[in-house]
Amino acid sequence: MSKIIYSGAKFREFLSRRGITYQEASAYLGIDKNTIGKAVRGGNLNMSVLLTICNKYHLNISDFFVSEYGESEETYENRFKLYSDESSPALSAVSEEFEKYKISKKTPFSFEDLIISKDHEIALLREMNELYKERLEMMQEKMLAESNKK
Repeated sequence: MSKIIYSGAKFREFLSRRGITYQEASAYLGIDKNTIGKAVRGGNLNMSVLLTICNKYHLNISDFFVSEYGESEETYENRFKLYSDESSPALSAVSEEFEKYKISKKTPFSFEDLIISKDHEIALLREMNELYKERLEMMQEKMLAESNKK
C-alpha cells in the first residue's frame, strides 16, 4: 500500500544548489525563518505557505510530495467506509469543481528583472573576489614577515 506524504527534500536541494540560506529565503518569500526550516524538514505546512514557495521560486507543487510504500492494515475498502455512511449511496469517485479553488496570482516573469538580478549577483561575486585577493595578499605578507624574523 502506498501513501502520499510531504517531503522537503526537493526544496532543501533547490536552496542548496542556488546557495540560498534559510534567512535569505525567508526575506524573499516574506515567511518566518522557522517556517522555512519546517518546509525543508518536511514539517506540516499551511497550503498558503507551500503555494507562496512554489509561486515565488517557480517550483512545481508535486515536487513537495513523495509516494511512501509500506504495509498498511487499511485497505482501500476500509478507508472508503470511513468517508461514506449507509444512508447515502457510495460514490465510485469523488470530484470537485476546479472553480472552487483560489487561483494564486503569479508575478509575471520578467527577463529584465532576471538580468538586473544576475548583474547584481555578478557585481557581488566580483567584490567578494577582490576581498579574497586582499586577504590572501595580507596573509602572504604576514607569512613573509614571519619567515624574515627567523
